[in-house]
Parts: sequence; C-alpha cells; structure tokens
Amino acid sequence: MASKEKIEAFLAEPRNVIVGGIRSDGRPQLTPNWFAWDGERFYVSTTRTRAKFKIFSRDPRAELAVDDATRFRCVLVSGTVDIREDLKAELGHFRAIREKHGVAVPDDDEHLKSLEKDQRVLLAITPDGPIESWTAWGLD
Repeated sequence: MASKEKIEAFLAEPRNVIVGGIRSDGRPQLTPNWFAWDGERFYVSTTRTRAKFKIFSRDPRAELAVDDATRFRCVLVSGTVDIREDLKAELGHFRAIREKHGVAVPDDDEHLKSLEKDQRVLLAITPDGPIESWTAWGLD
C-alpha cells in the first residue's frame, strides 16, 4: 500500500484527473480535467454550460482517477462534489490549478473577469475517506 506521502507527491505532479459522475439516465460521464489537491479536497474548474455542472447539481457523487499510464501509476478516489459559485472567494483555488499546470495567472481583477465571462464554477470534491483508504498502485 502506498504511503500518504507518496500519494500526496503523486497528486502534486501536473497531470489530469478523470472525473466521473452519473448522468440522469444512469450512464457514467467521464472527463479529463486539470486539478489541484490541497490535502483535503480536489478542486476542478468547469463552466455552467458543461455536463459536469448539470450532473453534480443533481447528484454530488463522484469517482476520480488520477493516472500515469507511462509508469502504470494510479490513484482512485470516491468523493462528494460541492459546487462553489463565489468566484472571488475561490480565486486561490483557481490560481492553484493554473500554477500547477504551468499556466500564467493574471492579476486578481483580470482573472475574476475571465472566470465570470466563461461562466466558471469550482468543483470542490471531498474524498469519502482518508488517503489510506484510497486505491493506489505503482507508487511504492
């Protein structure tokens, strides 16, 4: 079993998380996304026009997969989504996502205007259990 420290280090690498939700007809919906992890929650940016917003507004259950196919490493997590719409309050999390993936972050005013224009919201995903309960392989 991978240690908490190894999982945290893996999550700090610039990679995607596959976010899975449940469509209204019961089929899964999966999308790759940039994310930030703060030790308690995963943060994913999306817009009000995307399927994830509609899905998690109706049903907050989520499945996450953070994968490194080149070295056969993976972390799988079940969680609950809280949709955060106060963009100004969440600027730090939006900034963390961009910085983790090497994208320049504009000043706060410009960043906030861009988030509002794009109809952004933040998915704050709380794992259902502690890191020690997650499925992880290839991190030992």
